[in-house]
Amino acid sequence: MNDEKIVLMARLKVKGEMVEEAKQAALSLVEPSRAEAGCLNYDVHQAIDDETVFVWHETWANKAALDEHFAMPYFTDFFAKVQEIAAEPPQITLTKKIS
Repeated sequence: MNDEKIVLMARLKVKGEMVEEAKQAALSLVEPSRAEAGCLNYDVHQAIDDETVFVWHETWANKAALDEHFAMPYFTDFFAKVQEIAAEPPQITLTKKIS
């Protein structure tokens, strides 16, 4: 697994009054994350039927690249903010492509 691409899917449901703050915080991650050497794709989505739900779809060159991403200051700052804005714990799923 260490050398295979990792596709991360994450779901974060935020408190209703925190939607705009959550959106701005999520968007602030995009540019620096995409600039990381191991980042192949980094997209943030907002659910159409529930504006409090945000979904990340990311592709990383390998597990080491993802681990480096998780250690970046802008990511650790964002994850600290998640504690304030989340309506429920974030769901993070690491996947590998099978088709």
